[in-house]
Amino acid sequence: MTARMYGRWERPRSAGFFGLTWGVSMAGLGLIITIMVGFMITRSLSVAGMLIVVSAVVFVPVAVTRNGRTGWEIALLRAQFVAARYRGEHLYRAGRFSRIPGIAKLPGLLADSQLSEYETAGGRRFGMIHIRRTDHYTVVVRVVPRGKELVDQSQIDSWIEGYGHFLAAQGRGGEVVAVTSVLDSVVETRLRQVREVARLIRPDAPRYAKAVMREAAADTGSVGVRIEARIAVTYRAIGKGRIRRDEAEQAREIGQRLQGVLSQLARAGLPATPLQAWEVLGLVRSRYDIASQRDCEAAGSDITSTQSWDSVGPIAHQDRWDHYVHDGARSITWEMDAAPRGAVMETGLEELLRPRADVPRKRIAIVYRLHSAAEATTLVDSDFRDAVAAEQTERGIASASARIRVGNTGAAREEQARGAGLTRFGLLLTVTDHLDGDLPGIEASVKGMAAASRLGVRRCYGSQAAAFAASLGIGLILPEHASISKRISA
Repeated sequence: MTARMYGRWERPRSAGFFGLTWGVSMAGLGLIITIMVGFMITRSLSVAGMLIVVSAVVFVPVAVTRNGRTGWEIALLRAQFVAARYRGEHLYRAGRFSRIPGIAKLPGLLADSQLSEYETAGGRRFGMIHIRRTDHYTVVVRVVPRGKELVDQSQIDSWIEGYGHFLAAQGRGGEVVAVTSVLDSVVETRLRQVREVARLIRPDAPRYAKAVMREAAADTGSVGVRIEARIAVTYRAIGKGRIRRDEAEQAREIGQRLQGVLSQLARAGLPATPLQAWEVLGLVRSRYDIASQRDCEAAGSDITSTQSWDSVGPIAHQDRWDHYVHDGARSITWEMDAAPRGAVMETGLEELLRPRADVPRKRIAIVYRLHSAAEATTLVDSDFRDAVAAEQTERGIASASARIRVGNTGAAREEQARGAGLTRFGLLLTVTDHLDGDLPGIEASVKGMAAASRLGVRRCYGSQAAAFAASLGIGLILPEHASISKRISA
């Protein structure tokens, strides 16, 4: 049986002159016209020279990119970080002796978020996170990946196809902003096993059987790493007028769609269960304060008696240029710089996803930003036209690359016409360890894992706290909070 390959992803790029984008090409043409008109009006070489220098200062940082960012983008990012640090926005202090005693709200972009719990018509309770700034509503579901052991390749291919259908179905109506798949590696505490075994033991069971079950559940001979998988579906405000502003109405609309989400995930080999509010509280609390993981798991649903959404944030944090310090831990987040080159098999990210004892707390979040059917048709046609135009204007190696892009965009155009969805995707990789942890060694391990997966990653300089929050998979979609205009970005 021939192994199925996946690929043909292309970064959208408008075709301009000399390999530049269309917007940069038009900006350069406008500067040339400005220089010519200035010289014709003044007839002064000094004025023309000054205009040339000013135009070069404006144009070169836009035309030259480094690590996927333009020069202006890098300069503005650094300036914004310095300004935020001068205002003290990189520091956060909460707790009993803060300005608001007893409150430890989530910092940064999650500060205006709110967690509530509702119930579907079928009786399923689910927690819903509302981020007021963007008016987004997020539901998180726990999934149990079945793995590939003793599974036929045809079944694996069917599951992957089912997940593709799930993404396409979510983007069809234009109500879903993004779907975030998170695979979280955490230190195994075995408390969940103890609780589950206690539930399974029957009161009338033989004493010896009870002792064996309890001993097996309490076995702590080795410290392992547990994998937790979840999927967050983020919706725009649904409806019009009063319904858009009523959170209960939004919960009712989302609850009606939730059963379809669970059914589609089940067909993709991912049996799913919505997370209730207490589970979301424990999830967020234990990620910001890694020392609280055991307490959160031991409390279970009783966590609501001591914790609320206004108390699950860190007591203290510091957002530094290249890492994030929070409650006795240090985290580093990387973002996907380039998708794997060429076609890959379904095991492409296996090395990156595999739990490792030397990197016990690792979180991989894949963010799928979905286009509606109407947007997808326009975009695939536009990408195909840009690819054809680039092929006709470029030469040499660039021409060969443009020819490949024409084939890829043409295939995407045909697949979209057959009903496939169009999705932008990115990846965030977060590693957390204690303050005295070996982060240089962990960084080397992460780069090795990314290289084995043929994935280009780069550190999220100047946005570590925001990237950490986005990788949690609770509805924070970073492009919706961009602080730099798309006109000067790459």
